[in-house]
Amino acid sequence: MKQKRLDAICAFLDPNDCIIDIGCDHAYVPIEMAKRGAKKILATDIHEKALEIAKKNIQREHLEKKITCLVADGLKKVDVNGYDTLVIAGMGTNTIKKILNNPKKLQAIQKVIIQSNNDLKELRQFLSSLRFQLIDEIVLLEKNHYYTIMKWKKGTSKLSKTEEELGIWRQENLEYYQVLEAKFLEIKQKIPLFHIKKRFQIWRKKTKIKTYIKKSQKKNRGMIGLL
Repeated sequence: MKQKRLDAICAFLDPNDCIIDIGCDHAYVPIEMAKRGAKKILATDIHEKALEIAKKNIQREHLEKKITCLVADGLKKVDVNGYDTLVIAGMGTNTIKKILNNPKKLQAIQKVIIQSNNDLKELRQFLSSLRFQLIDEIVLLEKNHYYTIMKWKKGTSKLSKTEEELGIWRQENLEYYQVLEAKFLEIKQKIPLFHIKKRFQIWRKKTKIKTYIKKSQKKNRGMIGLL
């Protein structure tokens, strides 16, 4: 995991969280959080080889007393008692949905930090249906690829249709939305004029992003004015 993503995920966590990192890979998040003071962390991965490397990394940092390792497929065979926070990073939305589709295991979970590789609208709708609310979201650029990291907490606040598609506003994410808008403009220009329906669909997506940027910036300026 690259440093920017690691820092962003850890920024959404707290040393008081009792963390289960699902698909921990080499345990970079558990190690960093243990260094920041977290005392109860479970690092799981479905791949034994990855977990062996994770164990070596943990031992190298002398953090065996703070981090427990477990070979597990998602939340299967995981005892969630005593834990309140999940981290799921670097997986596709379908895999994340399968992991979280377990109401009993989610009863004690109060916070979920997610970095998905695709289908973010579907993921936001799914987490909302599980009675979690999107608290914060940041988009990072690494090696010409944008990564979206989300912070969810137990709650019933609903997202708007636009927020389901584009996420909740953060000024730091402006560049991503501008790139996305430019991308749709480029796609529209490449579609032959006689493909009216396709051109209109792309134009609507581009316009939605442009409107979202304007409304969010105006709302943000208004909130700053109230301070």
